[in-house]
Amino acid sequence: MHRPWQAALEMAWEAYCAGTIPIGAVIVNSEGEVVARGRNRILDTFAPDGQIYNDMLAHAEINALLSLKMDQEERHGASLYTTMEPCPLCMGAFYMSSVRRLHFAARDPYAGSTNLLGATPYLSRKPIKISGPFNAALEIGLIAMMVEREIGLRGEHIISSRYFDEFRETTPQAVTLGISLFRTRELRRRRDDNTCAGEVVNWLANQVQ
Repeated sequence: MHRPWQAALEMAWEAYCAGTIPIGAVIVNSEGEVVARGRNRILDTFAPDGQIYNDMLAHAEINALLSLKMDQEERHGASLYTTMEPCPLCMGAFYMSSVRRLHFAARDPYAGSTNLLGATPYLSRKPIKISGPFNAALEIGLIAMMVEREIGLRGEHIISSRYFDEFRETTPQAVTLGISLFRTRELRRRRDDNTCAGEVVNWLANQVQ
């Protein structure tokens, strides 16, 4: 797998293991080198210097962008890779960051906001390029991991919520897999065994197939 995606997935798994929402993001420069990393930290009690935590604004893309040390011209050649389609908060921050390319691995039919591009005169000004998702099995696995974590955080009543209904419309297999992962505790066992991100992603892909 392309190195930026490996790094983003590592951040997503780190977030899962830390007990928060499993979303990770990285930024690469024009040479494809990873120059900034971030993960969801809304339930964390610490963060690297310059990042935010224990706050509803502590999203993966926000923390990656806060870690980016580039001037505006350099940012034009940079790309943001994130495991989940950005929400309105992160889409706005990305647009204002001067980074021009966005790649996401999984759609978010509930909060995903890439469709905001072109919605206002300001959001129509910059030559932004967006791509994603790029692998169906990976998308299902990432959404399933998020489903599993959301059930763990909020309780099984969320299974019948509008939130999950939106995902059932686009990726029903992911929701079914996520519910199964919660009930079998398979992901939590891998967390407790300190399984690395690459092995977890490969295992999830096998569950999808």
